[in-house]
Amino acid sequence: MPSSPIDLRTLVLFLATFTLIVAVHEFGHYFTARLLGMKVLEFAIGFGPRLLGVRKGEIDYSVRAIPFGGYVRILGQDDFAIQQEGIGDPRAFTTKPWWAQAIVLVAGVSMNMVLAILVLTIAFATGTTAPTGDVKIVEVMAASPAEKAGLQTGDIVRSIDGKPVTRSQDLVNYVQRKAEKETEVTLEIERNGRPLPPVKAVPRADPPVRQTPQGPVREGPLGIRLEDVQGPVTVALPQAFEQALSLSGDVVGQIAALPGQLLASRGGPGAPQVGGPIQIFEVVGQVSQFGLPTFLKLIGLLSINLAVINIIPFPGLDGGRLFFVLVAGIFRKRLSPQVEAAVHAIGFLILIGLIVIVSISDIRRVVGG
Repeated sequence: MPSSPIDLRTLVLFLATFTLIVAVHEFGHYFTARLLGMKVLEFAIGFGPRLLGVRKGEIDYSVRAIPFGGYVRILGQDDFAIQQEGIGDPRAFTTKPWWAQAIVLVAGVSMNMVLAILVLTIAFATGTTAPTGDVKIVEVMAASPAEKAGLQTGDIVRSIDGKPVTRSQDLVNYVQRKAEKETEVTLEIERNGRPLPPVKAVPRADPPVRQTPQGPVREGPLGIRLEDVQGPVTVALPQAFEQALSLSGDVVGQIAALPGQLLASRGGPGAPQVGGPIQIFEVVGQVSQFGLPTFLKLIGLLSINLAVINIIPFPGLDGGRLFFVLVAGIFRKRLSPQVEAAVHAIGFLILIGLIVIVSISDIRRVVGG
């Protein structure tokens, strides 16, 4: 276990990271609301009892006792209130056209993507570890097609069936497709800097399950574990921006594919691992030891995660609020405030329940249960 000073340092970094990401998100709502003539009541950093603040004009800027995230209060925007404040006020959220409401709701997610691209660009430009384009085999399972074909730990996969391999996920996806019909694949391998003769193997459609300290895990079709080789990279600003965009797109795609992967695996062996606040806390502590550029990459990835999750059309999230706004815009009639408030309240409770379940899973993993 880490010592207390490291725990305290990690806690500070964890809270500061999430407060930054959420504050940037809320600033998007705040800025566009003011730009579109809505009345902003408060911009708060943190939650809970008010510690200090200042009132400028009609807006209360405050710092709250719980230093985790923040929020913006806009007149007429209260998801859980049956009777909305400011009804009839020309500056209330619900009084504005549907498109103005939609812009305000999307602005938070947009600011998270802007933050992600900004910090990732800085990380790549100032020097960080990044994929070199080499895909290395880091483990070969016993009695697997890979072992029978002669593959070894440390081998670099250069191509498969004549197609160059520069990312492990591309290789995994290709092999999985071939495994459905158990079609033979040909691998070009480099070992100790020298190319080997082509290696042929037949990926398995139904790989076996093996026991690990973390629990049962299904082996891959070839029975190998891959790694994208990382190396120190410093690039010019334009290239850093391109890499930030590329990485952002990859992360969005991976998050979008996660629900399908979870449903396909049905929570069994080989299911994608989903971490909660405790696991994120651990990752923050680990990544912070690798320097500022690497830590900036983590901030960028967390910001993208918040953006993608928040835009999902689920009650209680910005995407759920946006759904109701778009429906009202299409049909020229807002859903009953009572129904909308109830839906958001139920959705919020479900979200809290999911966080609790994932957190319990994190705790069991940490204590070895």
